[in-house]
Amino acid sequence: MNTILSHNRAASTCVYIVVLCTITTSSVWAQNQTVEEQEYIAAQTTYIDGLAAFENNNYEEAISLLNKAYVKLPDHPGINFALADAYLQVNDFQNAEYYSKQARILNPENKWYHLQLAEIYKAIGNNKTAAKELQNALTSHPKDIDILYDLAQIYTDLGQLERSNTIYNKLLQLKGEMISLRIEKLKNFNKLNMKDSAIVELEKIRSMDPGNLSTLHLLGNYYLELNKPAEAHDVIQSALQINNNPKSRIILADIYLAQAKWDSAETTLGVLMDDSTVAAKTKEEIAHFIYSKYKNAPSNSAIQQTTNNIFKKLIHNAPKSGKAYALAADFFLNTDQTRYALRALERATELNPTNDSIWQQRLQLLLEQRRFDEVIKVGKQAIQNIPQEPILLYMLGNAYLSTEQYDSAEQHLKEASNLPARRPLKANIFGSLADTYAGQENWDAAFEYYQEAIILDTENPVIYNNYAYYLSQQDKKLSKAEKLALRALELSPDNTSFLDTVGWIYYKQGQLQKAQSYIRKAIDSGDPSAETLEHMGDVLLKLNDPDKAKKWWQKALDKDPSRTYLKEKILN
Repeated sequence: MNTILSHNRAASTCVYIVVLCTITTSSVWAQNQTVEEQEYIAAQTTYIDGLAAFENNNYEEAISLLNKAYVKLPDHPGINFALADAYLQVNDFQNAEYYSKQARILNPENKWYHLQLAEIYKAIGNNKTAAKELQNALTSHPKDIDILYDLAQIYTDLGQLERSNTIYNKLLQLKGEMISLRIEKLKNFNKLNMKDSAIVELEKIRSMDPGNLSTLHLLGNYYLELNKPAEAHDVIQSALQINNNPKSRIILADIYLAQAKWDSAETTLGVLMDDSTVAAKTKEEIAHFIYSKYKNAPSNSAIQQTTNNIFKKLIHNAPKSGKAYALAADFFLNTDQTRYALRALERATELNPTNDSIWQQRLQLLLEQRRFDEVIKVGKQAIQNIPQEPILLYMLGNAYLSTEQYDSAEQHLKEASNLPARRPLKANIFGSLADTYAGQENWDAAFEYYQEAIILDTENPVIYNNYAYYLSQQDKKLSKAEKLALRALELSPDNTSFLDTVGWIYYKQGQLQKAQSYIRKAIDSGDPSAETLEHMGDVLLKLNDPDKAKKWWQKALDKDPSRTYLKEKILN
């Protein structure tokens, strides 16, 4: 579009000069003008005003003036051309196409009219018609650089890469050697997977500009993509002799990785990480680079170790970069190095305290480790820096809930519930509020919030399970509790807690065989809780097997010594 626009404006200037000369000479014989001649001059003047408006980017005014000129001079190719250009600027492609066609019909030898029409076809996604238009233009202008270049680009867009390269070859014959044209050919050869041809282009590019770092970097990367690390190494060594550029070092490390020279790769990157003159942003880029390599081959222990060492250097050498610590934390989380991840996240939140995603990661990791006191401490810091963020309030509220600090849990979860949030998060907030009210034995409020949570998210098994469990604990609506518990199990079939809940509801209903079956599945499916073990004992007692019941109660007590009431059940 930019190329055509420049042509249009150059053409407009030429028209302006010609018309201006016409108007100047006409003043000598103005007294003898006919009405028709006067209207012609007025139309020419309006045309010039329209061009001026176009040059000033007043496209609507330009369209208005040019249309007035068109009424008097509909067969003027320049007016049609200018109207098409103006309509193109306001994305009125239908009118742009119409007037551009008129200009081309009125003056088929003018190459700019063909180029403009092709540009319009490209703008509406009709590349095939654009190609035909340019092919027609070549019959009159077979060696025109602008037409040939646009046609090559369109062939590339159409995926006709060999035809595109044929045009580029013709351009090289007409213009002589140009790196930009060689690079376009190289891209096409790579897409065609014609490696030998790509290498030929690479060598020509290198010979044309041996000292250009950008060119050498490009060549090095292309050689690497073509699985020619030795040639890539040669190119990058040439680049390093010109300038010890960090980008050259990164590409060199990439070459070493391709050759499985892990120590060389780590040393190359490590030198950059230890260099105090290298900017922190560049060090972050290095970390991104090596992390991407690890992600592509997470099972490769050598790459993991290299990545691990680079990240530790990053933290050591970029102590004030919040992004560096966040990136390091992501790596440590992905490699199950939670201790390092937490240290990195702590520093990241210190350096960038308004980044909510970092706080979320830190709190989530602490919650997963059940370090609730730390969650409360960190959560308070988080909501101080980012107040009224529902997910942070939700996490903090859950920490209070887990430590049975129900009033504080209610306060933060209630605040979170009043803030805008997506439905799944809102459902979780309501579910935790319901759990909080259940802990306070405020059953009406608890069941109301469970019901609201289910309406918001019909696919959340935890909410179904907790709702069902607390209904059963109150011996209320056991039939409804059964349906809720089975729905939770349907959504998460192997969940130990959900299996136990179903079994416990059957126990409450007196369906002891079913109860024993589900609780047994819960025990066999994973690491059962002390509560599940206790439930098995309760079921067996009802089944008149007190000796076995006592064994299960003992297992529950061993797992959770705080259940001291079980001692009496065992003794009796």
